[in-house]
Amino acid sequence: MSRTWLEVNLDVIRNNYKIARSKLKETTELIAVVKADAYGNGAPVVASILESEPGIYAFAVASFDEAEQLRLHGVKKPILILGYTAPHLAPELYSLDLTAALVSGEYARALDRYARQSGVTVKGHIKVDSGMSRLGIVNHSPRNFEAAVAEAEEILACDRLIIDGIFTHFATSGWEDTSFTDLQFANFKAVLDALTAKGYQLPHAHCCNSGAVVFHPECELHTVRTGSLLYGFQPDYGRPVPGLVSPSQLKSSIGQVKNLAPGDKVGYNCTYEVTRDMSIAVIPIGYADGLPYGMSNKGHILVNGQKAPVIGSVCMDQMMVDITGIEGVRPGQTVTIFGEDNDAFQSMIEVSKEAEAFPPQFFTNITSRVPRVYYENGMVVSYEALTGTGARL
Repeated sequence: MSRTWLEVNLDVIRNNYKIARSKLKETTELIAVVKADAYGNGAPVVASILESEPGIYAFAVASFDEAEQLRLHGVKKPILILGYTAPHLAPELYSLDLTAALVSGEYARALDRYARQSGVTVKGHIKVDSGMSRLGIVNHSPRNFEAAVAEAEEILACDRLIIDGIFTHFATSGWEDTSFTDLQFANFKAVLDALTAKGYQLPHAHCCNSGAVVFHPECELHTVRTGSLLYGFQPDYGRPVPGLVSPSQLKSSIGQVKNLAPGDKVGYNCTYEVTRDMSIAVIPIGYADGLPYGMSNKGHILVNGQKAPVIGSVCMDQMMVDITGIEGVRPGQTVTIFGEDNDAFQSMIEVSKEAEAFPPQFFTNITSRVPRVYYENGMVVSYEALTGTGARL
């Protein structure tokens, strides 16, 4: 590698999966969430290594395009699209064997109509908004209950839709205060129980996300979903899950080393002025690679296992760091944004805090021009980079 790249340890992802599974009953099926390119780790590769793991029922993505990408890379298991899918895509949903989120009676009827016109059937899971006020039929309180059940029955009456699941999403499952999760679970369960009492069969009911898998076993139904746990994100860093590790390290290289004198300026808008003799390194990574702009004049990277403070504004494609006093620094050598560097380690969480960035946002913002290098048993096994057309291999 010669510029900037992300190293992904597939053994760590497998182990994180096993940790998540250890929280569940043996019979519980798991939907692995690989939306946003598996939180930046590369959805096709992550799905391919998890597909054969025991207990994996399906994968979940955010959009039709993400689902299509998995099918084009040979993923066979069910794929649930958690977000909105335009109803006119009914033929494509059928041909790719995808499962749509059925978010309202109106939406389901439109999807059903397009499916009928195309002579196909479409799979779906009913989405219940149990209190988060995002997609789904609304059941925030008892006053919504009868209308929510009636709307679910409207969806179930669509004869071109094959519906075997129902789900909701928790807003605060990582909190120590469980009251809102308890409310959401009660709202969701009320709709599910009413439909079950009316004779509807919805075997894949799921509400547990990563936080609920860890902290709310009482909410575990036949199926659960997890994404964050797979990628080493703790639902609550004050109550860490033992053994959970980030699989990824963000690396770059030194493009140039130069010496500066007092009065020299660094970066756009001259936001840093040199006050002493200083050695700096120019690093070919910037906000177009996903580096938080908040690292400008804040935070540090690791160079030869030592902290090198960021100076000046982060540029689109480069940043500058102070390497004064760090021995043996040379152009072309590897440096670490987060991960291991010699005997030192810096977590992505630390970098995010210094940059005042939201950790999952930082990670999912690592752009497609940053190649992903995959490791198993300490060896490089796969490499994923952009082609000349901008598509990822």
